[in-house]
Amino acid sequence: MRLESVPQCPVCGDARRRLEQSDVRDGAFDAAPGVWRLQRCLGCRALYLDPRPDPASIHLAYRDYYTHTTAPAALLSRIKLALSNGYRNRVFAANLRPAVAAGSVVVPFFPTRAAAIRREDRGIGRAGEGRKRLLDVGCGNGRFLSLARGLGWECHGVEPDAAAAQVAREQGISLLGSRLEDLPGDLAGTFDVITLNQVIEHVYDPVDVLRRCHDLLRPGGHLWLETPNTESVGYEIYGAHWRGLESPRHLVLFDFASLSWSLERAGFERVQRLQPPDVTAGLFTLSAAMQLGRIAEKDTRALPGEVRAKTRARIRKARAVGLRDPAKAEFLSMLAYRPS
Repeated sequence: MRLESVPQCPVCGDARRRLEQSDVRDGAFDAAPGVWRLQRCLGCRALYLDPRPDPASIHLAYRDYYTHTTAPAALLSRIKLALSNGYRNRVFAANLRPAVAAGSVVVPFFPTRAAAIRREDRGIGRAGEGRKRLLDVGCGNGRFLSLARGLGWECHGVEPDAAAAQVAREQGISLLGSRLEDLPGDLAGTFDVITLNQVIEHVYDPVDVLRRCHDLLRPGGHLWLETPNTESVGYEIYGAHWRGLESPRHLVLFDFASLSWSLERAGFERVQRLQPPDVTAGLFTLSAAMQLGRIAEKDTRALPGEVRAKTRARIRKARAVGLRDPAKAEFLSMLAYRPS
């Protein structure tokens, strides 16, 4: 893996910084051995990797990364997925597989799970009258776009993972390219909504990506995005072992201030913070495993009893804090508009 130096913040260009994490390892997948360093920009507050893999070799960091195409292997996981998809198909008029129709009846008995599924539309709702166009950047296997299509949206995607892109095409999803840079100029100003789910942290030039999204939106259209939050309770507790860091695949990470600044610099207005999903339990459990020196996404053993009890207590506390103040939640969910 070839590395490149990042002497200035890739978000704002400021050279002022402080070393925040000096011993970050790929404890999630162990795909990128070695130690990674994260710098905190003293200008915009973004957290960025330096050094980082160069664009020609970054794919090596994804060698053992989970793919968008694999289904859960365990029987119980397959049953849960089929029930959830049954409920998704009813709510979003979709045709996801595997699915059992009983899920539309069973899932509502689990209100937290049902609410989480209902918010998977990323707030777009039904398209209503007229031609409403949606672009999902980093669309993976196209599951979200399949849901949106059931809500009446004209759906398009951008996806660099060839295997995931092929799955999306097999579902009838229109893919416009592997990167935003591939899109032709005549698409400028033609989309009503653009979504980026866990994408902005993977790109080399986040503000450029946001500017391209801005230009692709029609006046008054909006961008929805979600990304790990470096002001979260989880990062404060676990530091270099926090699952959201994911070095070196995550090149730049944000808090509310730095992401808001980036959106405004890209030309957006009316930047809003939304209530993010509650992923506390999953992230804390994985972070605790990484703290024990495990490869969290591969080592499925239960945590030791004492660690499990401490993790549960931390989850309860973090959930309470996140509900009071979304700026402290594990993810940032944001909405921003192109000026009319």
